[in-house]
Amino acid sequence: MPETRPPEHDQVSIVFVGSFNPKIYQPAWFAAQGLIRQEEATEAQIDVISNEICVFETSWFRLEVFNERWALFSRATPAIELLRDLALATFESLRHSPVTRIGLNAYGHYSMPNRETLDKFGHTVAPKEEFWLPVLEDPRLLTLTVVGQRTDGFNGGVRAKVEPSARVDDGLYVEVNDEYVNDSSDSADWAIKVVSEEWENHRDRVTSIRENVVSKAWGMR
Repeated sequence: MPETRPPEHDQVSIVFVGSFNPKIYQPAWFAAQGLIRQEEATEAQIDVISNEICVFETSWFRLEVFNERWALFSRATPAIELLRDLALATFESLRHSPVTRIGLNAYGHYSMPNRETLDKFGHTVAPKEEFWLPVLEDPRLLTLTVVGQRTDGFNGGVRAKVEPSARVDDGLYVEVNDEYVNDSSDSADWAIKVVSEEWENHRDRVTSIRENVVSKAWGMR
């Protein structure tokens, strides 16, 4: 379901924590597996490829792999389903890679009617008078993170972060981190299952959190 007020800038990421061999994940491997086109692999911008880290970009995604962290980010307009499909196909080819934590993330930058609306929102979610005005001059919200418990039977949590946008003038940034934890996992099988079966629920959760925050912020204009 599309958001009532879509973000000016939108990005998504899929992060796996576990044990990885960074040197495997270079553009040529993705092309050899048929996961990206050969021309995408040839034109990829490679930052570094070594035994400890692999970082490269194509026109639509950025990949960062360390020994214990694998992270796939969308670029420009988020190719949401394509990003999911690439992550799934990657680990269907590398099922032996242990994955113990998953982060499904969304990052949205929203325009606000004016600076006064943004300030009022900040003062509402983080009141200043009692705690901060006595000790700080003109206190303002820098960042606020709230964590909620999972209700779907998985271990982990859902974090929502709000702060002034660094990309939109007088805008609001909303970040959602949907975390799944399975410390006993010794392969990528459970991660494939979670991403395959829970993706739509995750996207619905992102929309719900964003709609709630942004609509309330706009209501303060």
